[in-house]
Amino acid sequence: MDSQFFTFVLMHQLPLLHSSQTLFSNQGLKWFIIMVLIPISITAQSQQYMFQINDFKAVGDNLSLEGSSSISQDRIRLTKDIAQQTGACWYKTRKIDFTYGFESEFTFLISRDDQNQPVGDGFAFVIQSQSVQATGGVGDNIGYKQIPFGVALEFDTKDDNEGSRNHINLSFYNPESKSYRKYATVHEIPEITDGKAHFTRIIYRDGKLEVYLDSYLFPVLSVKLDVAEKINSPDHTAWLGFTASTSNLHSYHDLLSWTIKEFAPEPKDITVEAIQVAEKGSIAVKKRKLIISVWDHNTIDGDIISLKLGEEWILTNYELTSEKHIIPITLIGFAEDLVLYAHNVGMVPPNTVTVSVFDGLTTQHVSLEADMESSEALKIVYAGDDNNE
Repeated sequence: MDSQFFTFVLMHQLPLLHSSQTLFSNQGLKWFIIMVLIPISITAQSQQYMFQINDFKAVGDNLSLEGSSSISQDRIRLTKDIAQQTGACWYKTRKIDFTYGFESEFTFLISRDDQNQPVGDGFAFVIQSQSVQATGGVGDNIGYKQIPFGVALEFDTKDDNEGSRNHINLSFYNPESKSYRKYATVHEIPEITDGKAHFTRIIYRDGKLEVYLDSYLFPVLSVKLDVAEKINSPDHTAWLGFTASTSNLHSYHDLLSWTIKEFAPEPKDITVEAIQVAEKGSIAVKKRKLIISVWDHNTIDGDIISLKLGEEWILTNYELTSEKHIIPITLIGFAEDLVLYAHNVGMVPPNTVTVSVFDGLTTQHVSLEADMESSEALKIVYAGDDNNE
């Protein structure tokens, strides 16, 4: 079976198990950063992060740093607190394939040595098909506007007759004018120049781009956009990265963490609309970053399953074993349904799977069943406080 290898950096909390039920001790918890090469089967597909890091010293070889960008301690510094700078950072291991969509989440920090002075000019998350050496100008260029065929989500911190100095713009390259066209602007966003870390989650699926800022409940921006057309990429591949710039106003533009994940396609042999789904029950979790594990707790008889969480296929065409298969996920909104689908019924029908959900505090177990006509689902409800995430 052919496989591909991706660099995977996982920050995971390893617990000491004291019970076969639902609780893990809070003592003995340690954090480890693990870098491995993970083979990804082209038949069975599991949700995998192409890139996941919160310490950029560990993965500098995967990044192309251009212009003023550099690794400063554990972060990417796109610009220093100096006038007339432009910098860019691209994930260079390979282009992402966004045929079925992608998500990217990052944490950023905008700050100044002199907190009493205004900041400028901003940074952008950029999708482009040109090069990992691309940069695009100082000042209001935000480091990307001289890069052709791109889509940019701009975090603007200077008011260039735009209505406010704290807003986001979604822009794309117009080949006729050879310049960027503003497609959407949002002024009602959290203050991003307060010297505190902020996170953003970008989801692109089915031609819709959603942007979450400091919240997993509701997107601050949701628009229809044909990214492949705008970046002139018929094969639906692109380079992902960040750009930033300063002018007479300036600040540090720091990237503290970053993840990239491609979405898996819907399994070809499952017609979701034809399956009767029954809710088995619900569980409440206190954190949004979860570890889901699945395994066969009965006879190992060749059960092949897929799992869908909300709109995303987090595991497809997977043959269950007695070993736990681990899937890191982020819970969006108030609640999401985890649905089990069967591709066969093995030797002993129906397909059975044990699902454990670990939220960093406790582990909860549920058994789900599915056959070719019906499926069971688990509702995962967020019961925590987003302000303490």
